[in-house]
Amino acid sequence: MSTQLSGPTYTGDLGGGLIRRWSTRADQAGIAHLLSHVFRDGPDDPPNVRSVDVARILMNGDFPYMGPGDFAIVEDTSWPGSPIVACTCLWRLRWRYGGIPLDVGQPEMVATDAAYRKRGLARALFEMVEARSTAEGRLVLAITGIRYFYRKFGYEYALDLEGGRQVPVGAIPEQPKGESETCSLRLATVDDIPELMRLYDLPSGASFVWNEATEAFWRHHITSWDEPIVREVGPTGTALYGRLHMILDRGGQVMGYAFLAAKRWGSDMVVFALQLDDKVNWQAAASCLLRALRAYGQQVPAIGEAAKPFSGIFFNVGRSHPLFDVLRDTVPMREESPYAWYVRVPDIPAFLRHVAPVLETRLARSIMPGYTGEVKIDFYRYGLRLQFSEGKLVMVEPWQAPLYGNDANAGFPPHVFLQLVFGYRSLDELSAFLPDAWAGPAATVLLNAVFPKQPSVVYPLCTL
Repeated sequence: MSTQLSGPTYTGDLGGGLIRRWSTRADQAGIAHLLSHVFRDGPDDPPNVRSVDVARILMNGDFPYMGPGDFAIVEDTSWPGSPIVACTCLWRLRWRYGGIPLDVGQPEMVATDAAYRKRGLARALFEMVEARSTAEGRLVLAITGIRYFYRKFGYEYALDLEGGRQVPVGAIPEQPKGESETCSLRLATVDDIPELMRLYDLPSGASFVWNEATEAFWRHHITSWDEPIVREVGPTGTALYGRLHMILDRGGQVMGYAFLAAKRWGSDMVVFALQLDDKVNWQAAASCLLRALRAYGQQVPAIGEAAKPFSGIFFNVGRSHPLFDVLRDTVPMREESPYAWYVRVPDIPAFLRHVAPVLETRLARSIMPGYTGEVKIDFYRYGLRLQFSEGKLVMVEPWQAPLYGNDANAGFPPHVFLQLVFGYRSLDELSAFLPDAWAGPAATVLLNAVFPKQPSVVYPLCTL
C-alpha cells in the first residue's frame, strides 16, 4: 500500500468525483489558484498574489527540497476543468540528532478549498506524503503550522520553533562622535556560499538537533532575487521572505552573516538568522551591528496599508543567542517565547536503533555505565521494549501491555514520548503536568540518562 501511494503514477478515487494523485509541472497554475484563495486573511479579501509566487518557486524544478512532482493533490473531476481543491507537498531535509544524520520529510503548503473542508482530504494527502517519505527511508516527519491541527495526524510538539527578543530602535546606542563604524552590511553573492555554510554551522554544536543547510539551499536563496520576475514585482510582491547579507569589518573582510526580512509585516524588522565568526568579539561588535540593522530596517518596505512605523528589530533566533547575553544589561529587550515544531516518528523502534550511538554515549557518561537490563514503556494503545547489555542498546521492539498484571516500567500518552526523545521536555516536567506520564524508580534513572532535556535551535528553512 505505501509503495503504491508513494509512486509518481498513483491515482486514488476518494468518491464523489474526487481523485487524489501526485502533481506534474502542468498543475502549477491549479495549485497556485488554490493557494492564492486559501491563504487569505479573510473570505472577502482578494487572492493572495504571493501564493502564486510560492507555487512558481516550488515547482520550477530548481527548489532544493522538492520537485514539480512532490505535491499531493485532490482534484474534483465532477467540475469542468477538474479544479485542484486540496494539496500539500513534501520537502526533504537533513537534520542531525546529536551529530547523527537524520533524513526528515517536511509536509508543507497544506491547503483545502473552504467548500471541501471536513471531508478528510488533508488526511488523505498526508497518507501520500508520509508514504513517500517512508519509502525514501526517512524516519522522521516534521512540520510547522497552526496550533493543534497536526496532532490529529499523529504529530506532537517536540522542538522549539523560532522565538527571540525585540530591541526597540530608540534604545540602540548612537555612534560616538569622531569614531567611524566598525561594521557594515552587503548583499551576499554565490561566491560567499562556502563562508555562509561555515558560519551557519558554527553554533551547531550547542544545538542537540540541527537542520543542515546545503549548498543548493544557499544558492537558491541568493539567485532567486535576481530572477526577472522577482525584480519586476519587488520585495513586497514576491513570496521570498528575506535576503542574505554578509557582515563586514572596517577593512571589508567578512566577519559574519545575517538573514534579514526583505519586507516588514508590522512595526518590527525581522532578523531570521545572525552569526559572527568565532574570532569576532560579540560585545565589541554589538552596537555597530545594531546601527547597521537599524539603517537597513529603515528602508525595508512595509506590507499592507495598516503597516505601522518601523520601531523595533526582532531577532527571531530562539531562546538564547550570544547577542542577547551582550545586550542583557545595556538595552531593553522584549522576549517572545518560541512556538514548536510538530514531529512524527512512524516507526519508533527503527528510529531508536538509528540513534542508538547517541543513547549509548549518554549512558556511558551517566551514573549507569555498562547498564544491563530492560525498560518497558506503555503508550496505552501500544508500547515499546528497550533492552540494554553492558551499556549497548541491543534490542528495541514493539511491546503490548498485557490485559492483566501490567509490568510496564514507564508510561506516556501516545506521542508524548517524542518530547522526551527530542530533549524538548524532561521526564520530571512531563510527569509534573501529565498524571499519565510516569516512570518507576529504576526506569527514571535510565530515562533521565539516555533522554536528558537539551536545547535545540532548528531553523525552518522556509524562512531562511
